[in-house]
Amino acid sequence: MRKDILEHIHEGHQGVNKCMERANQCVWWPRISKDIQDRVAKCNFCTERLPTQRSEPLIPSALPERPFQKVGTDLVELNGQNYLVVMDYYSRYLDVACLPDTSSRTVILKLKNIFARHGIPETLVSDNGTQFTSAEFQAFSRDWCFKLVTSSPHYPQANGEAESAVKIAKRILCQDDIFLGLLVYRSTPIPALEASPAELASGRRLRNTLPCLPENLKPKNINRDELQQRDEAAKRRQKQTFDRHHGVQSLSPLQPGDQVFVKCDGEKGWKLPAEVREQCAPKSYIVRTPTGDRRRNRKHLRLRPVAPAPASREADPVPEAVPDTVPGVDPDPPPDSSVDTEDSDPTPGDYVTRSGRTVKKPARFEEQ
Repeated sequence: MRKDILEHIHEGHQGVNKCMERANQCVWWPRISKDIQDRVAKCNFCTERLPTQRSEPLIPSALPERPFQKVGTDLVELNGQNYLVVMDYYSRYLDVACLPDTSSRTVILKLKNIFARHGIPETLVSDNGTQFTSAEFQAFSRDWCFKLVTSSPHYPQANGEAESAVKIAKRILCQDDIFLGLLVYRSTPIPALEASPAELASGRRLRNTLPCLPENLKPKNINRDELQQRDEAAKRRQKQTFDRHHGVQSLSPLQPGDQVFVKCDGEKGWKLPAEVREQCAPKSYIVRTPTGDRRRNRKHLRLRPVAPAPASREADPVPEAVPDTVPGVDPDPPPDSSVDTEDSDPTPGDYVTRSGRTVKKPARFEEQ
């Protein structure tokens, strides 16, 4: 009965609040609000048409221990020309290389050139472009002894440093003198860190077109602890601004075997079914779809509704009559007729309460 009424309440596929208003007009039973919420949550029609999930809280990247220990890279196209952009996570030092083509061989050659000047990083972060996922690039990472970390497809925020580098590189590449633009960027102090990328990378200021005292160009050491404190404070402010601006919401973690829908930003409808296989990063999962395994960010995965369970609650079953005797157990013996029942009968001087209890007077009040 309740299941049928819930189906009528959800006719028109309205949300929880509208269904509650609809139910308040005519029906009620205990926990009806919970039943309506469950029914709406398990509706396939409504789930497929839900909007994109809100962003999760920002996870700032930790400051590496030294320059060029961890770098991010990406490809950018501007005016028909492709460029390779590399940024150091520690110093924000930017390198840009022109690419005649976007093959893995060309990208590897340009990276070797950059690594020869600054040293081989321990970790290289990139997207899932074919240049970085090819067997040739995998062999390059093994031969040059660095770890390749790829971000989730359709989620560029996972490689935020490289995305920031792309914006800076585009602005520089539009200038008349690209190399002067790079020099100015590398020699300009970062406000939050109170040091320029060149100072953080090499421990000295770069001479540029502005007048500068020779003493200021001498190498000097950067206090690592103070730098980390300033970096953490800046990233803390950035996180607060991002979380407040985007109205972030933490999503529950998924488990292997969970049935989900997949939808990337810009796509319409949660229609692609998938099954969670494993979690490969704090917010990234490998899911199996009808067309193969894919890696997606938690934001692009939504739990699929299960078939709605009957909402009606049957009354608790009446227990069967308990037999007078239980097999293997002797019944209670009948009362012994030889027991003296004198105390059970009220004697003169005693009285019986309304509940039937016999009250005896103390012996000291009895007549001698």
